[in-house]
Amino acid sequence: MNVTYLHDEDLDFLQHCSEEQLADFARLLTHNEKGKARLSSVLSHNELFKAMEGHPEQHRRNWQIIAGEFQHYGGDSIANKLRGHGKQYRAILLDVAKRLKLTADKSMSTFEIEQQLLEHFLRHTWQKMDAAHKQEFLQAVDAKVSELEELLPLLMKDRSLAKGVSHLLSTQLTRILRTHAAMSILGHGLLRGAGLGGPVGAALNGVKAMSAARIA
Repeated sequence: MNVTYLHDEDLDFLQHCSEEQLADFARLLTHNEKGKARLSSVLSHNELFKAMEGHPEQHRRNWQIIAGEFQHYGGDSIANKLRGHGKQYRAILLDVAKRLKLTADKSMSTFEIEQQLLEHFLRHTWQKMDAAHKQEFLQAVDAKVSELEELLPLLMKDRSLAKGVSHLLSTQLTRILRTHAAMSILGHGLLRGAGLGGPVGAALNGVKAMSAARIA
């Protein structure tokens, strides 16, 4: 069984990720939050990918197959079969923004859409946090301010955003928050700069299941 990768400039950064980062990413795409294999996964049955099992660079040499799995994962399974491939990252972002009732259209850059989703995620997460969690977050990003409206502009511009989102995800507040984070951070400089491993990678879990109802 093969995975068709649709060339996507927004996913090109995956080729520069480490073997460990890509292995973590691939597992999150092929297994659910309970560690069970996803029945819809194509990567797990890909002959080329399986043939390199045990190779020290199995994932790095097959980054395009992994990217194709992500596109497949982010698209509708029936539509994928009709198209012969999944959706590009940008199209997935637009779908998520639409489900969240955010103002996003095709005229916006991928970065602008990501920024909207990031801000939405941070606002949503902040509302769910108690005083102790907020304090931990502020310490994680070395914040000099404590009000969300003052904090947001700083986070959106500063590299400390990577530390902040990583911290939020590592606390595993709820599965809903991890799901909410999934599509808002993947193509952001966050992962291009900080990599796919650890708690940031965990945010990728549940991409396909995201809906407005689940994160309301």
